[in-house]
Amino acid sequence: MKKVKLESLSLAHSLSDKPLPPSPLIPTSLEGGKVSDRLGKLQSNSEKWKQRIEQTDAKKFTVAGRLQTKSQSPVELQFQRSPNDAAKKCPLLEVRSANQPQLGLAKSPSMMVTTTTKSTAAQRSLSVNPEEEKEKESSQALSRSNSNSSSGSTTDSDGGGAWPQNAKQSKELANSKSAAAPTNVGSRILVPRLDDEETFENFFVSQIKKPKHVEEQQDKEQLLDLDDIKPTERLVTKRNIQGPKGRRAARNPLKSLAARSDISSEYTEQKSGIAERELRRLKLESFGHGRSNLAAEAIAGLASVEDFKSVALRSSSLPLQQMWLPHKPVMLLHVKGRTHVQTRLVSPTHLSMNRGDCFILVAETQLFRYVGSFANVIEISRSKKICAAIVENKDLGCTASQEVILTDGKYLNERQWRQFWKLLGIPSTDEATPPEIADSGHADEDDVFESSLIETNKIYEFQDDALVPMEKYWGSIPKVDMLDTRKVLVFDFGSELYVWNGKNAPSDDKRAAMRLAQEHFVAQDSADYAQCYLNPLNYASIVGKRESVAYVKRCPQRPDWCVLGKITQNMETILFKEKFSDWPELEREDLEKDYLANGVNIVRALNGAALFKGEPYQEPNLVLEQANLGRGNFYYDTDTMRHCDIITKSTDKWQIHEFNFDAANSREDYGHFYSTESYIVRWIYQISVTVRELSGKVSNRSTVGRDRCVYFTWQGQDSSANEKGAAALLTVELDKEKGAQLRVAQGDESTAFVRLFKQLWQHRGRKDKCLERRSQWRLYQVQGNVKDETLLKEVDCQACQLRSRSSMLLIHGQKGVVLVWHGSKSSSHTRTITLEAGQDLIKQTPKDLFACENSTLTEVEEGSEDEACKLALGLDQQRLDYHSLLQSTKNFDYQLRIFQFSSTQGVFKAQELIDGLRCQDLHSPYPFAQAQLYNARQPTIFLIDDGTELWLWMGWWPQEDIKLNTEEKDRSSPSTSDNRAGVNRWISERRAALETAVDYWRAKHGENEKEAFHGIKGQVVWAGLEPLAFRALFPDWTERTDVREINLEDGRTDTPIMISTMLAQMTQTEYPLDVLKARPLPEGVEPTRLEVYLNAEDFKVALGCSRPEFEQLPIWKQTKLKKERGLF
Repeated sequence: MKKVKLESLSLAHSLSDKPLPPSPLIPTSLEGGKVSDRLGKLQSNSEKWKQRIEQTDAKKFTVAGRLQTKSQSPVELQFQRSPNDAAKKCPLLEVRSANQPQLGLAKSPSMMVTTTTKSTAAQRSLSVNPEEEKEKESSQALSRSNSNSSSGSTTDSDGGGAWPQNAKQSKELANSKSAAAPTNVGSRILVPRLDDEETFENFFVSQIKKPKHVEEQQDKEQLLDLDDIKPTERLVTKRNIQGPKGRRAARNPLKSLAARSDISSEYTEQKSGIAERELRRLKLESFGHGRSNLAAEAIAGLASVEDFKSVALRSSSLPLQQMWLPHKPVMLLHVKGRTHVQTRLVSPTHLSMNRGDCFILVAETQLFRYVGSFANVIEISRSKKICAAIVENKDLGCTASQEVILTDGKYLNERQWRQFWKLLGIPSTDEATPPEIADSGHADEDDVFESSLIETNKIYEFQDDALVPMEKYWGSIPKVDMLDTRKVLVFDFGSELYVWNGKNAPSDDKRAAMRLAQEHFVAQDSADYAQCYLNPLNYASIVGKRESVAYVKRCPQRPDWCVLGKITQNMETILFKEKFSDWPELEREDLEKDYLANGVNIVRALNGAALFKGEPYQEPNLVLEQANLGRGNFYYDTDTMRHCDIITKSTDKWQIHEFNFDAANSREDYGHFYSTESYIVRWIYQISVTVRELSGKVSNRSTVGRDRCVYFTWQGQDSSANEKGAAALLTVELDKEKGAQLRVAQGDESTAFVRLFKQLWQHRGRKDKCLERRSQWRLYQVQGNVKDETLLKEVDCQACQLRSRSSMLLIHGQKGVVLVWHGSKSSSHTRTITLEAGQDLIKQTPKDLFACENSTLTEVEEGSEDEACKLALGLDQQRLDYHSLLQSTKNFDYQLRIFQFSSTQGVFKAQELIDGLRCQDLHSPYPFAQAQLYNARQPTIFLIDDGTELWLWMGWWPQEDIKLNTEEKDRSSPSTSDNRAGVNRWISERRAALETAVDYWRAKHGENEKEAFHGIKGQVVWAGLEPLAFRALFPDWTERTDVREINLEDGRTDTPIMISTMLAQMTQTEYPLDVLKARPLPEGVEPTRLEVYLNAEDFKVALGCSRPEFEQLPIWKQTKLKKERGLF
């Protein structure tokens, strides 16, 4: 059986090696054939499908595609650089002062030694010819390579450390050197060798050296004698002889020491400075011999031989804070790049501009943003963010209220262009031809210039009276991790040189670093970029399509438009922040970008019960110098049981003008402020600390602290930007006590600030204009709940400003008449403080309000005004001008609450606004102002709880400017920024706010299943279209016609809509086809998803296919089909 199996296996094996004959039953087309033929057919078929697919059209939407369409892209770049080319950076050179002062000895520049932190290849002067230096470096590299090939260990020319074998080792070596660099590093000191003639050779007796031919003869004889030796038994047999135990072999200590390889031949000298200080002390003693009656400073002055002729004195007309401002009066910023967009300061001329990038022109009162036709999306977005930061923070010395956008399209404003060219030094006459802007450059220009500009960055750290390069960040993008609060860093970006001072850095280091930076800024050949791809000072002249691309890589001096600025930590400018790749500050991003990134699905309604419950009540508390001042009179710390009484020592006030300031003439003027002016108020106070006994009573013993000082800078709502800036600068000038400084905007006064004046009067306009209006009736709205915290604000003397829940003062200064008008629903404490304010007014009769010596006081109730009062207010019989509550039976013993809804950071949340003059047991009738609604970031939503009714105030969608191209836009197309992703997000936010309002109503009034949406009572109003009942919730109201026009264009009306009605509309899921094609769309319909609101029949009619077939299409085909059918 076993034999049969073996024969069958051998037969099968022989058959498998032979090819099978073709079968007549199998067609030849189905036969296997060779495997290579099959693979070839499969590969060819896999490539043929690409020919049947249309080519992608994504390229035509990029900058390269647009350039190719317009045939404007140059054939070659300004300089050749491939992505794999090595980086070209500036040499690492330390910066030391060329004129360091010494006691009794003038140090010439020739005595200064410049040390480097890397290899000897970096030790070169700024005046060395780069070609010669390049040849020198190549020869040194060649000699090193030859020596490396001949010996196993590679050393540098000095025999120091090992030379890195490749780029990776070089990078690791540089990082380790940068991390381990000591603070005070001196020169390298060589250690004498062990076999040096000065040490060991002279110690031993010299031996008589034999002639060379005698030594060779003896060696030869020894070799011959060894050949004649014949083997014997003794030689064959090996015997191991063991010596006596405990006996050590003789060693040569010098030989062992010489054989060690762990001993370094050099070391780095650590400079302690003890010897220099001792020499200075001895020199002082020698100079002070016989002059013991003189001070040390006088002796040093007599011994100094410094040349004071070379000292540049500071102008007396320039304040100290404006010496090293990080900006110029006129600056042109170039925004260019793709990955890490670079914002650089360039020459303010038209030759620096091109149509492929974005430019920002910053002046003192004007801000222009030029958007080139071929600028990429990233450059446009970055330039827009920079301008928004400048306008919001008044950065770079610019006080413009808004930016002016200039484009290459048809919608041009010639007047704005003339202003733009005038700032760049071009005449602005009507007949003058505007200069031509260079066309855009190569499509890859952004990436090449971006990487080349980054490599020119030079960053220093102040160490040991020198600016030491930071190798880790040299020629790279700065990171926030490098900013140490204890260090002083210098950033050299070519046209911008900044001295960054950490808040904990020593003052001496800050001053010394500033002096070194100033010397380096004005030094000859300090802007030498011969070893880089480009020069950051003049690179803008070759960007774009230019006739000549020649440029100079080495500038003898920096131009006047360059910036040398001093920047303190936490006070960085937007131009400085843009240099960093990971700046942690939360910037104000574009709302459309935020909506697009965060999506729509995460916008969900909030918990109305938690919103209604709110946070526990907290008393107003002003914190200054880490001390709690409470309301300005006392503060009780529940944790330590300490009672702190605030004692006011003095209060001073100055009025700020644009170039100077005036002190208040009399004390009676201290409590009067004007909306178009700015003031500085100095408050000197003490804190008396007492403890409470176990019984709870305040102890009789107290401790009074030191005198403390705070400077308040009060800025009126209508004051100019120059006065606001002057107030901030003069506050620093006046602050001799080095106390706290606090900015107070009109409407944001704290209780402690109001208590300084007991009664704070806020007049409209300037003081001289207000004095002229003393012959007219003037109306003042009273705010506050305590006598010592009374704030009286002037409003328009019209009936529309009357409020039934408040008491007001009507004053005629020439006649000496004061009318105290009480609303029908004003509370008792409001009536009391208003009456007391009127009584104090007639006693003092201040010149700011009265032009007579005597005055009278009369109380008037709402509804019983005399004819003189009605005539002064323009009050009619029906009282339709304001929302009168004479006929209302509602109980108003409650506090108004306002919540702001926002989801700008990706999370839909609500924040409750708090009254600054609040009291726990007293209700403020009008705690919030109109400005809190309109100054919020738009679009936004506010929920107002008015006791028995809710209001949802909807903001407006801001009109964003967009870039217009003459080739892509025509005059018939609407110029709106149709950001559909943002519109969808805005719709989702409104829906979530409506649902939150319903849940809030349910938590406050209980569930009501019988009525829809729990029977909510509330209305929805739009900004600019508010009804009279809503405007009556605020102390005063001003019409905003600009916002009204925006919402009217979007299809809003001034008719309030019930919250339940709008929520029902926004939750509707089906609409007819005709309604979806009409404009404007119904409320709550998402414009990018109109197909989801169609039923099955209308869907097939509208799109020509069924819903399942449509959902199987790719996204781009769905969008294309919807655009063709008018559903997008």
